[in-house]
Order: sequence, then structure tokens, then C-alpha cells
Amino acid sequence: MIVRSPFVKLVITGVLIFGVVVIALNFISYSRNLNDFEFIDDNNAYVISNRDGDALIRIKADVKSNSKPAALYMNNGKMDIPEVRIRTYMISINHVQDHNILIREVGEGNFNILLLHGQSFSSKTWENIGTLQYLASWGYRAFAIDLPGYGNSSLPVVQEIEGAQWLTRLIRTLRLSNFVIISPSMSGRFSIPYIMQSHTNQQLIRGFIPISPVGTNNFQTADYEKVKIPTLIVHGESDKKFQSAIQSLKQIPSSQILTIKNASHACYIDQPLDFHNELRQFLYTVYRPIYIEQYKQRSLANATSSSSSENLNTSQNKISSNLTSNRKHFQSKQSI
Repeated sequence: MIVRSPFVKLVITGVLIFGVVVIALNFISYSRNLNDFEFIDDNNAYVISNRDGDALIRIKADVKSNSKPAALYMNNGKMDIPEVRIRTYMISINHVQDHNILIREVGEGNFNILLLHGQSFSSKTWENIGTLQYLASWGYRAFAIDLPGYGNSSLPVVQEIEGAQWLTRLIRTLRLSNFVIISPSMSGRFSIPYIMQSHTNQQLIRGFIPISPVGTNNFQTADYEKVKIPTLIVHGESDKKFQSAIQSLKQIPSSQILTIKNASHACYIDQPLDFHNELRQFLYTVYRPIYIEQYKQRSLANATSSSSSENLNTSQNKISSNLTSNRKHFQSKQSI
């Protein structure tokens, strides 16, 4: 029978307590690193669009191609929407548990698209018309969100002055950078103040696609002239109400206007084929130069690494050769 002294028992107890504390701290740290992501606890936590989740598309990113993407066409009068896994989950901002935001996410990679929505719609709209699925099939990672007070969001409606602050917190929570914002109608009171808020925000954004947005009259011509983001201004041919918004946005130096024919205010829903074709081309022109630059940097880094490795091998060979020569010289002296 082993008899332990009180001191040994005290040490063992201390070690056990220390171990429990370390495990608890690691668990807390891990939970915080998740950035308060809360997945929906039901059978729809992960949604497969269309039919079978095993029939996932094989993606070849548009940006890797030397030529512009081919146009989409109707198939028997319908759009041929690809089968893509749509990940649906809830997040909370600033650890406020009762203020949840629904996110629909698709795709992988570093070229991100953030999709907002209009007043009569939600994040589900982008799935219904196939935008999420197309973006994933073109090689992009996309996030469609329910804005406060809409869809499955449990947040109260925020005032216009709070829109930029709310969107800033959301983008930080999702850890987004290198992204394009698609912003129809009502969501303009989130996206436009966010872009105007600071130069830092503009540095995160690669492109802006306002679709007949509200809130443009809150800023002056000089404000729009300072925006350095490539911008595709989209509006429906018969949407006369938002002509003033178009006039304001066209003051952005790197902007272009897309008028969708036979379409009203929700032009991207009225004519989804035209919208998606133009969206695809715009994203290619935005992200292709970035991809090429990243490719050059990787190639240079690999070449530098390879050169350093070769130089190291050469130096090692020289050292080995010198050691061998010195050893032979020493042995020769000993024999004399």
C-alpha cells in the first residue's frame, strides 16, 4: 500500500486544478475565436439548393481565365441555375444573443461578394433568382444577409444614421475584405454611408453595385467624386423614380451605368439573365487584375525561395568540399 505525504497530495491536487483551469481557458478562447457564430439548430441548418447535395458543381474560377466569361443563356425558356450547397446560419454582433442575423453563404476563396436586399425582399431572394449559385460557380465566395427588421433577422430596424455603423460591425464580424457590395433599393442607406464613412472602408472594397438605391441625396457631388471604387450603377429602363439617384452616383469617377431593358425598379428580378450576365463581366474586370497581381507575387516568392534553396545547397556543397580537401591535406601531413 502506497502512503502519500500531505505535501504530495497537495501537489497532485494543485496539478489537477491547474489542468482544469487551462482546459476551461482554452475552451473560452476557442469560443471567442468563433466570433459568436451560432448555427441554426434544425434540419435546415445546411440547405442544398435544387436537388442532391452530392451533385456539387466542379468550379473553375472566372478570374483564372485569360478571356472574358461566356454569356449565360436560357434553357427551354428557363435559366439553368447550377446546383450549389448554400450554408445557412445565424450570427450575432457584439455578443448580443437576441439580435441575430441570418446569413446565406456559398463558395470558397478570397474574392468575396456581400449581397444586401431591398425593402420587400430578403437574403432568400438571391437564392431564388440564382445569384448565390452563379457566384459560387464562377469562383466567388458570397454572403447574402437579412438586414435589420427584415427576413429572419431578429434585429430592430435601424435608423439611417446607424446604417453605416451596423454594416461596419457586420463586415468585421464576417472578417470581410477584398469584397464587392451589391446593394439594391432600401439597402442603399446602409451601403452608401458605409462607403462615404472613411477611406479605410473604401480600401476594403473592390467594387460597388448599387441598384436604384435610396439615400443618395444625403451626400454632395464632392463626396461622390472622392469615391475611388469601381462602380456599376444598375437601374431598370422604366424606373423613372430613381433618376436622381443615378445622376448622383454617376459622379463617381470610375462608374458605369447599366440600364436593363423591359425592367422596373427590381430590375435584377424582372430580367435576371441580363443582370447576371452584366454582373459576371463586371466582377471579372474587377477581380482579374487582382488575381494576376497575386499570381505574380506568388511566382516571385516561389522563385526567390527556389533561388535561396539553390544558393544554400551550393554553399553547403562548397563547405563540404572544403572540409574534404582539408581532411585529405591533414591526412597527407600525418603520413609524412
